[in-house]
Amino acid sequence: MVPKSLASKCRSIASAAAALGLAFGLLALTNPPRALAANDRFRATIPDGGAGESDLLRTPLQFEQAATGHPQSATQSLFSRCRRAPFNATVSLYSPITAPVFDAIVNDTAFGFADGSSCYNPQNEQNIVINPANAQNVVTSSNEYRDNVHAVYYSRDGGQTWANVFLPGWTRSSGGAGTFSHLDSCGDPVLAFSPDGQRLYYTGLVCNFDKFPRTLSGVAVAVSSDGGASWSAPTMVDYRASGDFFADKEWISAGRGNTVYLTWTRFYLGPRGLGYLRSPIVMASSSDGGKTWSSVKAVSDAAHPFNQGSQVAVAPDGALYVAYEGSDPATGYATSQVVVARSTNGGTSFHNSQVARVWDDFDCYPLQLPGAQGRQTLTNEQFRINSFPSMSIDPTTGGLAIVWADDQGAGNCGSGSATFTGVTSNQVKLVRSADGIHWTAPRTITSGAADKVYASVGAHAGRVVIGYYTRAYSPAPTATDRSCGIAELDSTTGNVVLPTDAGRANAAVCLDWAVRSSSDNFATETRVTTQSSNPYILFAGSFIGDYTGTAVGADGKAVTVWTDFRGNPGLTPANQDAVVGAGF
Repeated sequence: MVPKSLASKCRSIASAAAALGLAFGLLALTNPPRALAANDRFRATIPDGGAGESDLLRTPLQFEQAATGHPQSATQSLFSRCRRAPFNATVSLYSPITAPVFDAIVNDTAFGFADGSSCYNPQNEQNIVINPANAQNVVTSSNEYRDNVHAVYYSRDGGQTWANVFLPGWTRSSGGAGTFSHLDSCGDPVLAFSPDGQRLYYTGLVCNFDKFPRTLSGVAVAVSSDGGASWSAPTMVDYRASGDFFADKEWISAGRGNTVYLTWTRFYLGPRGLGYLRSPIVMASSSDGGKTWSSVKAVSDAAHPFNQGSQVAVAPDGALYVAYEGSDPATGYATSQVVVARSTNGGTSFHNSQVARVWDDFDCYPLQLPGAQGRQTLTNEQFRINSFPSMSIDPTTGGLAIVWADDQGAGNCGSGSATFTGVTSNQVKLVRSADGIHWTAPRTITSGAADKVYASVGAHAGRVVIGYYTRAYSPAPTATDRSCGIAELDSTTGNVVLPTDAGRANAAVCLDWAVRSSSDNFATETRVTTQSSNPYILFAGSFIGDYTGTAVGADGKAVTVWTDFRGNPGLTPANQDAVVGAGF
Protein backbone atom coordinates (compact mmCIF):
# COMPACT_ATOMS: atom_id res chain seq x y z
CA MET A 1 0.00 0.00 0.00
CA VAL A 2 1.50 3.35 -1.02
CA PRO A 3 1.59 5.83 1.89
CA LYS A 4 -0.79 8.74 1.62
CA SER A 5 0.46 12.17 0.63
CA LEU A 6 3.32 13.43 2.74
CA ALA A 7 1.71 16.85 2.94
CA SER A 8 -1.52 15.52 4.40
CA LYS A 9 0.41 13.40 6.90
CA CYS A 10 2.36 16.37 8.09
CA ARG A 11 -0.71 18.53 8.44
CA SER A 12 -2.45 15.93 10.58
CA ILE A 13 0.62 15.40 12.73
CA ALA A 14 1.23 19.10 13.27
CA SER A 15 -2.43 19.73 14.10
CA ALA A 16 -2.46 16.94 16.65
CA ALA A 17 0.83 18.14 18.10
CA ALA A 18 -0.47 21.66 18.58
CA ALA A 19 -3.56 20.34 20.32
CA LEU A 20 -1.30 18.45 22.72
CA GLY A 21 0.76 21.56 23.47
CA LEU A 22 3.99 20.15 21.99
CA ALA A 23 6.83 22.66 21.68
CA PHE A 24 9.80 23.78 19.64
CA GLY A 25 13.46 23.54 20.43
CA LEU A 26 16.49 21.32 20.63
CA LEU A 27 15.68 17.89 22.03
CA ALA A 28 13.14 15.18 21.64
CA LEU A 29 9.46 14.65 22.18
CA THR A 30 9.45 12.64 25.37
CA ASN A 31 6.20 10.71 25.17
CA PRO A 32 4.16 11.30 22.00
CA PRO A 33 1.02 9.26 21.38
CA ARG A 34 1.78 6.11 19.43
CA ALA A 35 -0.52 7.18 16.59
CA LEU A 36 1.68 10.21 15.97
CA ALA A 37 4.84 8.14 16.02
CA ALA A 38 3.44 5.71 13.46
CA ASN A 39 2.62 8.55 11.08
CA ASP A 40 5.93 10.40 11.41
CA ARG A 41 7.35 9.63 7.99
CA PHE A 42 9.67 12.32 6.87
CA ARG A 43 12.14 14.33 8.88
CA ALA A 44 12.40 16.89 6.09
CA THR A 45 8.88 18.17 6.59
CA ILE A 46 8.30 19.01 10.23
CA PRO A 47 10.51 21.42 12.16
CA ASP A 48 12.55 20.76 15.24
CA GLY A 49 9.59 21.29 17.46
CA GLY A 50 6.69 20.14 15.33
CA ALA A 51 5.43 16.65 16.05
CA GLY A 52 7.76 13.97 14.78
CA GLU A 53 10.68 16.29 13.92
CA SER A 54 10.52 17.72 17.42
CA ASP A 55 13.70 18.80 19.15
CA LEU A 56 11.97 19.95 22.31
CA LEU A 57 14.71 21.71 24.23
CA ARG A 58 15.11 20.39 27.74
CA THR A 59 17.94 20.58 30.17
CA PRO A 60 19.59 17.20 30.78
CA LEU A 61 17.85 17.08 34.15
CA GLN A 62 14.43 17.74 32.62
CA PHE A 63 14.95 15.06 30.02
CA GLU A 64 16.09 12.57 32.65
CA GLN A 65 13.03 13.25 34.74
CA ALA A 66 10.70 12.91 31.78
CA ALA A 67 12.33 9.76 30.48
CA THR A 68 12.28 7.88 33.77
CA GLY A 69 8.95 9.29 34.90
CA HIS A 70 6.84 7.69 32.19
CA PRO A 71 7.76 4.00 31.91
CA GLN A 72 6.32 2.27 28.89
CA SER A 73 6.78 -1.30 30.04
CA ALA A 74 8.34 -3.42 32.75
CA THR A 75 11.70 -2.13 31.59
CA GLN A 76 12.48 1.45 30.68
CA SER A 77 15.03 2.05 27.93
CA LEU A 78 15.07 5.80 28.34
CA PHE A 79 17.51 6.95 30.93
CA SER A 80 20.87 8.71 31.04
CA ARG A 81 23.31 5.85 31.09
CA CYS A 82 26.28 8.03 31.95
CA ARG A 83 24.91 7.75 35.47
CA ARG A 84 25.14 3.99 35.80
CA ALA A 85 27.74 1.29 35.34
CA PRO A 86 29.33 0.59 32.97
CA PHE A 87 28.76 4.01 31.46
CA ASN A 88 29.91 6.06 34.45
CA ALA A 89 33.52 4.84 34.42
CA THR A 90 36.11 7.64 34.39
CA VAL A 91 39.17 5.60 33.46
CA SER A 92 38.39 1.90 33.28
CA LEU A 93 35.98 1.98 30.34
CA TYR A 94 37.91 4.25 27.97
CA SER A 95 41.56 5.13 27.58
CA PRO A 96 42.51 8.81 27.31
CA ILE A 97 41.84 10.40 23.92
CA THR A 98 45.17 10.97 22.18
CA ALA A 99 46.50 12.55 18.98
CA PRO A 100 45.46 12.84 16.22
CA VAL A 101 42.09 12.98 18.01
CA PHE A 102 41.37 15.85 20.41
CA ASP A 103 38.49 16.77 22.71
CA ALA A 104 37.32 20.31 21.93
CA ILE A 105 35.41 20.72 25.20
CA VAL A 106 37.30 22.47 28.02
CA ASN A 107 36.16 22.63 31.66
CA ASP A 108 32.92 20.79 31.12
CA THR A 109 30.43 21.11 33.96
CA ALA A 110 28.02 18.71 35.59
CA PHE A 111 24.39 18.96 36.63
CA GLY A 112 23.03 17.20 39.68
CA PHE A 113 20.06 15.02 40.53
CA ALA A 114 17.97 14.80 43.67
CA ASP A 115 19.57 11.47 44.61
CA GLY A 116 23.02 13.07 44.75
CA SER A 117 24.30 11.66 41.47
CA SER A 118 25.32 13.82 38.53
CA CYS A 119 26.04 13.84 34.79
CA TYR A 120 28.27 16.05 32.71
CA ASN A 121 26.63 18.40 30.23
CA PRO A 122 26.51 17.23 26.63
CA GLN A 123 27.70 18.98 23.48
CA ASN A 124 26.47 17.74 20.10
CA GLU A 125 25.85 18.76 16.47
CA GLN A 126 28.84 20.38 14.77
CA ASN A 127 30.32 21.80 11.63
CA ILE A 128 34.00 22.76 11.37
CA VAL A 129 35.92 25.42 9.44
CA ILE A 130 39.57 26.22 8.67
CA ASN A 131 40.73 29.82 8.37
CA PRO A 132 41.73 30.37 4.70
CA ALA A 133 44.44 32.77 5.84
CA ASN A 134 45.80 30.59 8.66
CA ALA A 135 45.46 26.81 8.49
CA GLN A 136 46.32 26.53 12.19
CA ASN A 137 43.13 28.41 13.09
CA VAL A 138 40.40 25.76 13.25
CA VAL A 139 36.95 26.47 14.70
CA THR A 140 34.00 24.27 15.51
CA SER A 141 30.72 24.68 17.37
CA SER A 142 27.98 22.56 18.91
CA ASN A 143 24.72 22.64 20.79
CA GLU A 144 25.98 23.70 24.20
CA TYR A 145 24.09 22.67 27.33
CA ARG A 146 26.22 24.66 29.74
CA ASP A 147 24.07 27.62 30.85
CA ASN A 148 21.65 27.99 27.89
CA VAL A 149 24.23 29.65 25.61
CA HIS A 150 25.60 29.63 22.09
CA ALA A 151 29.26 28.56 21.99
CA VAL A 152 32.23 28.06 19.69
CA TYR A 153 35.51 26.26 20.24
CA TYR A 154 38.64 27.55 18.50
CA SER A 155 42.18 26.30 18.05
CA ARG A 156 45.41 28.10 17.09
CA ASP A 157 47.46 24.95 16.54
CA GLY A 158 45.55 22.99 13.93
CA GLY A 159 43.06 21.43 16.34
CA GLN A 160 45.37 20.05 19.03
CA THR A 161 44.34 22.41 21.84
CA TRP A 162 41.10 24.30 22.24
CA ALA A 163 39.54 27.32 23.91
CA ASN A 164 35.79 27.49 24.57
CA VAL A 165 33.92 30.78 24.07
CA PHE A 166 30.33 31.50 25.09
CA LEU A 167 28.91 34.10 22.70
CA PRO A 168 27.53 37.20 24.43
CA GLY A 169 24.05 38.60 24.08
CA TRP A 170 22.22 35.71 22.44
CA THR A 171 19.93 34.65 25.26
CA ARG A 172 18.32 35.86 28.46
CA SER A 173 21.07 34.05 30.38
CA SER A 174 23.98 35.50 28.34
CA GLY A 175 23.19 39.21 28.59
CA GLY A 176 20.72 39.43 25.73
CA ALA A 177 19.29 42.91 25.11
CA GLY A 178 16.04 43.94 23.47
CA THR A 179 14.43 40.99 21.73
CA PHE A 180 17.29 38.69 22.79
CA SER A 181 16.43 39.31 26.46
CA HIS A 182 13.35 37.10 25.98
CA LEU A 183 15.03 34.27 24.07
CA ASP A 184 16.80 30.98 24.65
CA SER A 185 19.32 28.96 22.66
CA CYS A 186 17.58 26.71 20.13
CA GLY A 187 20.66 25.13 18.60
CA ASP A 188 21.70 24.35 15.00
CA PRO A 189 25.02 26.24 15.22
CA VAL A 190 26.95 26.81 11.97
CA LEU A 191 30.21 28.63 11.12
CA ALA A 192 31.74 30.12 7.96
CA PHE A 193 34.94 32.07 7.26
CA SER A 194 35.08 34.83 4.68
CA PRO A 195 37.35 33.89 1.73
CA ASP A 196 40.10 36.19 3.03
CA GLY A 197 39.85 34.79 6.58
CA GLN A 198 39.27 38.23 8.08
CA ARG A 199 35.80 37.48 9.36
CA LEU A 200 34.25 34.40 10.92
CA TYR A 201 30.46 34.17 10.95
CA TYR A 202 28.34 32.21 13.43
CA THR A 203 24.64 31.56 13.05
CA GLY A 204 22.18 29.84 15.34
CA LEU A 205 18.51 29.60 16.24
CA VAL A 206 16.77 31.39 19.08
CA CYS A 207 13.30 30.80 20.52
CA ASN A 208 11.53 30.88 23.88
CA PHE A 209 10.87 28.18 26.46
CA ASP A 210 8.81 29.98 29.06
CA LYS A 211 5.38 29.54 27.56
CA PHE A 212 3.31 27.29 25.32
CA PRO A 213 3.08 27.40 22.41
CA ARG A 214 6.62 28.52 21.53
CA THR A 215 5.61 31.77 19.89
CA LEU A 216 9.08 33.31 19.41
CA SER A 217 11.39 32.04 16.66
CA GLY A 218 14.41 33.66 15.08
CA VAL A 219 17.70 33.13 13.29
CA ALA A 220 20.64 35.40 14.11
CA VAL A 221 24.28 35.98 13.16
CA ALA A 222 27.38 37.16 15.05
CA VAL A 223 30.84 38.01 13.70
CA SER A 224 34.39 37.46 14.94
CA SER A 225 37.41 39.30 13.55
CA ASP A 226 40.02 37.34 15.51
CA GLY A 227 39.39 33.76 14.47
CA GLY A 228 36.76 32.94 17.06
CA ALA A 229 38.26 34.36 20.25
CA SER A 230 35.80 37.24 20.60
CA TRP A 231 32.42 38.00 19.08
CA SER A 232 30.08 40.82 18.25
CA ALA A 233 26.61 40.98 19.68
CA PRO A 234 24.16 39.01 17.52
CA THR A 235 22.16 40.58 14.70
CA MET A 236 18.68 39.19 14.17
CA VAL A 237 18.21 38.18 10.53
CA ASP A 238 14.59 37.02 10.75
CA TYR A 239 12.28 36.97 13.76
CA ARG A 240 8.67 35.84 14.19
CA ALA A 241 6.58 36.27 17.32
CA SER A 242 3.21 34.98 16.14
CA GLY A 243 3.67 31.22 16.48
CA ASP A 244 2.62 30.87 12.82
CA PHE A 245 6.20 30.37 11.60
CA PHE A 246 9.27 28.54 12.82
CA ALA A 247 12.84 28.92 11.53
CA ASP A 248 14.91 25.74 11.47
CA LYS A 249 18.13 24.17 10.16
CA GLU A 250 19.91 27.32 9.01
CA TRP A 251 23.29 27.38 7.21
CA ILE A 252 25.73 30.18 6.35
CA SER A 253 28.37 30.89 3.71
CA ALA A 254 30.48 33.91 2.78
CA GLY A 255 31.39 35.17 -0.67
CA ARG A 256 33.79 37.77 -1.96
CA GLY A 257 34.01 41.15 -0.23
CA ASN A 258 31.53 41.46 2.59
CA THR A 259 28.84 39.23 1.07
CA VAL A 260 27.18 36.68 3.35
CA TYR A 261 24.37 34.24 2.56
CA LEU A 262 22.09 32.57 5.09
CA THR A 263 19.53 29.87 4.27
CA TRP A 264 17.03 28.10 6.49
CA THR A 265 13.75 26.20 6.46
CA ARG A 266 10.73 28.37 7.12
CA PHE A 267 7.94 26.24 8.50
CA TYR A 268 4.48 27.66 7.90
CA LEU A 269 2.47 26.27 10.79
CA GLY A 270 -0.85 27.98 10.24
CA PRO A 271 -2.68 30.32 12.62
CA ARG A 272 -1.37 29.85 16.17
CA GLY A 273 0.66 26.90 14.92
CA LEU A 274 -2.39 24.67 14.57
CA GLY A 275 -1.66 23.16 11.16
CA TYR A 276 1.49 22.48 9.15
CA LEU A 277 1.19 23.94 5.65
CA ARG A 278 4.58 23.95 3.91
CA SER A 279 8.31 24.33 4.57
CA PRO A 280 10.17 26.23 1.84
CA ILE A 281 13.91 26.85 1.92
CA VAL A 282 14.47 30.61 2.16
CA MET A 283 17.47 32.94 2.14
CA ALA A 284 18.62 36.34 3.33
CA SER A 285 21.88 38.03 2.31
CA SER A 286 24.17 40.73 3.62
CA SER A 287 26.53 42.97 1.64
CA ASP A 288 28.17 44.63 4.64
CA GLY A 289 29.64 41.70 6.54
CA GLY A 290 26.52 40.76 8.46
CA LYS A 291 25.59 44.17 9.86
CA THR A 292 22.35 44.44 7.90
CA TRP A 293 20.33 41.82 6.02
CA SER A 294 18.05 41.72 3.02
CA SER A 295 14.42 40.73 3.07
CA VAL A 296 13.71 37.01 2.98
CA LYS A 297 13.44 35.42 -0.48
CA ALA A 298 12.57 31.93 -1.68
CA VAL A 299 15.20 29.37 -2.65
CA SER A 300 13.07 26.26 -3.21
CA ASP A 301 10.45 26.39 -5.97
CA ALA A 302 6.70 25.79 -6.01
CA ALA A 303 7.22 22.18 -7.07
CA HIS A 304 8.95 21.46 -3.74
CA PRO A 305 6.76 22.79 -0.91
CA PHE A 306 8.04 20.34 1.75
CA ASN A 307 11.76 20.62 2.46
CA GLN A 308 14.39 20.57 5.19
CA GLY A 309 18.14 20.53 5.85
CA SER A 310 19.61 23.17 3.51
CA GLN A 311 23.31 23.97 3.13
CA VAL A 312 24.54 27.00 1.18
CA ALA A 313 27.95 27.55 -0.43
CA VAL A 314 29.57 29.99 -2.86
CA ALA A 315 31.67 28.78 -5.80
CA PRO A 316 34.89 30.54 -6.89
CA ASP A 317 33.06 32.10 -9.85
CA GLY A 318 30.47 33.61 -7.51
CA ALA A 319 27.68 31.15 -8.33
CA LEU A 320 25.53 30.33 -5.32
CA TYR A 321 24.42 26.78 -4.49
CA VAL A 322 21.92 25.49 -1.94
CA ALA A 323 21.52 21.74 -1.36
CA TYR A 324 18.52 20.45 0.57
CA GLU A 325 16.26 17.44 0.97
CA GLY A 326 12.87 17.88 -0.65
CA SER A 327 9.78 15.74 -1.06
CA ASP A 328 9.41 14.51 -4.63
CA PRO A 329 6.28 15.78 -6.42
CA ALA A 330 6.51 12.84 -8.86
CA THR A 331 5.53 10.44 -6.05
CA GLY A 332 2.93 12.64 -4.41
CA TYR A 333 5.60 13.72 -1.88
CA ALA A 334 5.88 10.16 -0.55
CA THR A 335 9.62 9.95 -1.32
CA SER A 336 12.43 12.47 -1.21
CA GLN A 337 15.30 13.80 -3.31
CA VAL A 338 18.53 15.70 -2.89
CA VAL A 339 17.70 19.01 -4.57
CA VAL A 340 20.26 21.61 -5.63
CA ALA A 341 19.27 25.25 -6.18
CA ARG A 342 21.71 27.27 -8.31
CA SER A 343 21.87 31.05 -8.68
CA THR A 344 24.19 33.10 -10.89
CA ASN A 345 22.78 36.47 -9.86
CA GLY A 346 23.54 36.57 -6.16
CA GLY A 347 20.38 34.79 -5.08
CA THR A 348 17.91 36.97 -6.95
CA SER A 349 16.59 33.84 -8.65
CA PHE A 350 17.32 30.13 -8.42
CA HIS A 351 17.02 27.08 -10.67
CA ASN A 352 16.15 23.94 -8.66
CA SER A 353 17.19 20.48 -9.87
CA GLN A 354 16.66 17.05 -8.35
CA VAL A 355 20.02 15.27 -8.44
CA ALA A 356 19.51 12.04 -6.47
CA ARG A 357 16.84 9.84 -4.92
CA VAL A 358 17.03 9.56 -1.14
CA TRP A 359 15.88 6.25 0.34
CA ASP A 360 14.40 7.24 3.67
CA ASP A 361 10.77 6.36 3.03
CA PHE A 362 8.26 5.31 5.67
CA ASP A 363 9.38 1.72 5.17
CA CYS A 364 13.15 2.31 5.25
CA TYR A 365 13.81 2.47 9.01
CA PRO A 366 12.37 1.16 12.27
CA LEU A 367 10.97 3.67 14.74
CA GLN A 368 12.46 4.48 18.10
CA LEU A 369 11.03 2.66 21.08
CA PRO A 370 7.82 3.86 22.74
CA GLY A 371 8.45 6.77 25.05
CA ALA A 372 11.15 8.26 22.83
CA GLN A 373 10.46 10.44 19.82
CA GLY A 374 8.72 7.91 17.59
CA ARG A 375 11.33 8.85 15.02
CA GLN A 376 13.19 6.76 12.48
CA THR A 377 16.39 5.19 13.75
CA LEU A 378 18.75 2.29 12.99
CA THR A 379 18.10 -1.31 14.00
CA ASN A 380 18.64 -1.68 17.76
CA GLU A 381 19.76 1.94 18.08
CA GLN A 382 17.83 4.78 19.72
CA PHE A 383 19.17 8.05 18.27
CA ARG A 384 17.15 9.77 15.57
CA ILE A 385 18.59 10.00 12.07
CA ASN A 386 18.08 11.98 8.88
CA SER A 387 19.31 12.03 5.29
CA PHE A 388 19.96 15.75 4.89
CA PRO A 389 22.75 16.48 2.39
CA SER A 390 26.20 17.75 3.33
CA MET A 391 27.79 19.87 0.59
CA SER A 392 31.25 21.31 -0.05
CA ILE A 393 32.69 23.35 -2.94
CA ASP A 394 36.42 23.21 -3.66
CA PRO A 395 37.59 26.86 -3.68
CA THR A 396 40.44 26.00 -6.06
CA THR A 397 38.59 23.95 -8.70
CA GLY A 398 34.94 24.87 -8.21
CA GLY A 399 34.02 21.19 -8.00
CA LEU A 400 31.00 20.30 -5.85
CA ALA A 401 30.54 17.24 -3.65
CA ILE A 402 27.37 16.22 -1.81
CA VAL A 403 27.02 13.28 0.57
CA TRP A 404 24.19 11.77 2.58
CA ALA A 405 23.26 8.40 4.08
CA ASP A 406 20.22 6.26 3.26
CA ASP A 407 19.00 2.69 3.58
CA GLN A 408 18.52 1.65 -0.05
CA GLY A 409 18.50 -2.13 -0.46
CA ALA A 410 17.96 -2.96 3.20
CA GLY A 411 14.90 -4.92 4.27
CA ASN A 412 11.74 -3.81 2.49
CA CYS A 413 12.98 -0.21 2.08
CA GLY A 414 11.21 1.45 -0.84
CA SER A 415 8.48 -1.18 -1.22
CA GLY A 416 5.64 1.16 -0.32
CA SER A 417 4.91 -0.57 2.96
CA ALA A 418 3.74 1.37 6.00
CA THR A 419 6.59 0.11 8.20
CA PHE A 420 10.13 -1.25 7.93
CA THR A 421 10.96 -4.93 8.28
CA GLY A 422 14.44 -6.40 8.20
CA VAL A 423 17.78 -5.04 9.42
CA THR A 424 19.14 -1.63 8.46
CA SER A 425 22.36 -1.35 6.46
CA ASN A 426 22.64 2.41 6.09
CA GLN A 427 25.35 3.56 3.66
CA VAL A 428 26.98 6.85 2.62
CA LYS A 429 26.36 8.08 -0.92
CA LEU A 430 28.13 10.71 -3.00
CA VAL A 431 27.33 12.83 -6.04
CA ARG A 432 29.80 15.23 -7.65
CA SER A 433 29.71 17.99 -10.24
CA ALA A 434 32.43 19.95 -12.00
CA ASP A 435 30.15 22.78 -13.11
CA GLY A 436 27.13 22.72 -10.78
CA ILE A 437 24.87 21.67 -13.64
CA HIS A 438 25.87 18.13 -14.61
CA TRP A 439 25.97 15.60 -11.78
CA THR A 440 27.37 12.11 -11.47
CA ALA A 441 25.07 9.22 -10.67
CA PRO A 442 24.79 8.53 -6.93
CA ARG A 443 27.66 6.36 -5.78
CA THR A 444 27.73 4.30 -2.58
CA ILE A 445 31.22 4.84 -1.21
CA THR A 446 30.99 2.66 1.90
CA SER A 447 30.72 -1.11 2.10
CA GLY A 448 29.74 -3.92 4.43
CA ALA A 449 26.49 -4.51 6.26
CA ALA A 450 27.25 -2.28 9.26
CA ASP A 451 25.31 0.99 9.45
CA LYS A 452 26.93 4.30 8.51
CA VAL A 453 25.22 7.58 9.30
CA TYR A 454 25.58 11.38 9.55
CA ALA A 455 28.14 11.88 6.82
CA SER A 456 29.89 15.22 6.22
CA VAL A 457 32.17 16.33 3.39
CA GLY A 458 34.99 18.80 2.80
CA ALA A 459 36.82 19.72 -0.41
CA HIS A 460 39.95 21.75 -1.17
CA ALA A 461 43.07 21.57 -3.32
CA GLY A 462 41.46 18.91 -5.52
CA ARG A 463 40.85 16.54 -2.58
CA VAL A 464 37.49 15.44 -1.17
CA VAL A 465 37.28 13.94 2.33
CA ILE A 466 34.15 12.36 3.81
CA GLY A 467 33.59 11.57 7.49
CA TYR A 468 30.85 9.40 8.99
CA TYR A 469 29.80 7.25 11.93
CA THR A 470 30.07 3.49 11.48
CA ARG A 471 29.05 0.44 13.52
CA ALA A 472 31.63 -1.75 11.76
CA TYR A 473 34.07 -1.82 14.69
CA SER A 474 31.64 -2.28 17.58
CA PRO A 475 32.43 -5.26 19.82
CA ALA A 476 29.51 -7.53 20.58
CA PRO A 477 28.26 -7.32 24.16
CA THR A 478 28.87 -10.22 26.49
CA ALA A 479 27.40 -11.31 29.80
CA THR A 480 30.26 -9.63 31.65
CA ASP A 481 30.89 -6.65 29.35
CA ARG A 482 27.89 -4.56 28.38
CA SER A 483 29.93 -1.54 27.29
CA CYS A 484 28.76 -1.89 23.67
CA GLY A 485 25.33 -3.33 24.40
CA ILE A 486 21.88 -2.18 25.36
CA ALA A 487 20.92 -2.17 29.02
CA GLU A 488 17.54 -1.16 30.36
CA LEU A 489 16.25 0.25 33.59
CA ASP A 490 13.69 -1.81 35.44
CA SER A 491 10.98 0.68 36.34
CA THR A 492 10.00 -1.29 39.44
CA THR A 493 13.36 -2.02 41.04
CA GLY A 494 15.50 0.70 39.44
CA ASN A 495 18.10 -1.93 38.53
CA VAL A 496 19.91 -2.12 35.19
CA VAL A 497 18.79 -5.26 33.38
CA LEU A 498 19.25 -6.89 29.99
CA PRO A 499 16.57 -6.42 27.32
CA THR A 500 14.15 -9.32 27.31
CA ASP A 501 14.38 -9.60 23.52
CA ALA A 502 17.43 -11.71 22.60
CA GLY A 503 18.16 -9.71 19.46
CA ARG A 504 18.35 -6.48 21.40
CA ALA A 505 20.24 -8.08 24.26
CA ASN A 506 22.99 -9.23 21.89
CA ALA A 507 23.06 -6.15 19.64
CA ALA A 508 26.38 -4.36 19.16
CA VAL A 509 25.46 -0.68 19.23
CA CYS A 510 28.74 1.22 19.63
CA LEU A 511 29.87 3.74 17.03
CA ASP A 512 33.20 4.88 15.63
CA TRP A 513 34.17 7.74 13.35
CA ALA A 514 35.83 7.00 10.01
CA VAL A 515 36.92 8.89 6.87
CA ARG A 516 37.42 8.15 3.19
CA SER A 517 38.98 10.41 0.58
CA SER A 518 39.33 10.93 -3.14
CA SER A 519 43.08 10.30 -2.83
CA ASP A 520 42.38 6.62 -3.57
CA ASN A 521 38.92 7.10 -5.08
CA PHE A 522 37.32 6.47 -1.65
CA ALA A 523 38.50 2.86 -1.62
CA THR A 524 40.05 2.87 1.86
CA GLU A 525 38.25 3.47 5.13
CA THR A 526 40.41 5.05 7.83
CA ARG A 527 39.15 4.50 11.34
CA VAL A 528 39.68 7.78 13.19
CA THR A 529 38.56 6.74 16.67
CA THR A 530 40.67 4.17 18.49
CA GLN A 531 37.83 2.96 20.71
CA SER A 532 34.17 2.33 20.00
CA SER A 533 31.78 4.21 22.27
CA ASN A 534 28.16 3.68 23.16
CA PRO A 535 25.54 6.19 21.93
CA TYR A 536 23.08 4.90 24.56
CA ILE A 537 24.29 7.53 26.95
CA LEU A 538 22.94 10.96 27.82
CA PHE A 539 19.42 11.70 26.59
CA ALA A 540 19.04 7.91 26.34
CA GLY A 541 20.94 8.08 23.08
CA SER A 542 17.89 9.55 21.36
CA PHE A 543 19.71 12.66 20.12
CA ILE A 544 23.36 12.81 19.06
CA GLY A 545 23.02 15.88 16.82
CA ASP A 546 21.58 16.20 13.32
CA TYR A 547 24.86 16.85 11.48
CA THR A 548 28.65 16.59 11.75
CA GLY A 549 31.54 18.44 10.09
CA THR A 550 34.53 17.84 7.82
CA ALA A 551 36.79 20.48 6.25
CA VAL A 552 39.90 20.33 4.06
CA GLY A 553 42.66 22.95 4.16
CA ALA A 554 44.77 24.37 1.34
CA ASP A 555 47.39 21.70 2.11
CA GLY A 556 44.85 18.96 1.39
CA LYS A 557 44.74 17.85 5.03
CA ALA A 558 41.35 17.38 6.68
CA VAL A 559 39.91 18.10 10.09
CA THR A 560 36.71 16.33 11.05
CA VAL A 561 34.37 16.63 14.03
CA TRP A 562 31.65 14.46 15.53
CA THR A 563 29.74 13.83 18.76
CA ASP A 564 31.76 11.31 20.72
CA PHE A 565 30.30 9.34 23.64
CA ARG A 566 33.46 8.75 25.66
CA GLY A 567 33.46 12.16 27.29
CA ASN A 568 37.05 13.05 28.18
CA PRO A 569 38.43 9.94 29.90
CA GLY A 570 40.54 10.81 32.90
CA LEU A 571 38.69 14.11 33.34
CA THR A 572 35.00 13.26 33.01
CA PRO A 573 32.83 10.16 32.89
CA ALA A 574 31.29 9.17 29.57
CA ASN A 575 29.05 11.84 28.04
CA GLN A 576 28.60 13.59 24.70
CA ASP A 577 31.57 15.79 23.68
CA ALA A 578 32.57 17.49 20.44
CA VAL A 579 35.72 15.64 19.37
CA VAL A 580 38.02 16.56 16.47
CA GLY A 581 40.31 14.46 14.32
CA ALA A 582 43.11 16.46 12.68
CA GLY A 583 45.50 15.85 9.79
CA PHE A 584 43.67 13.17 7.82
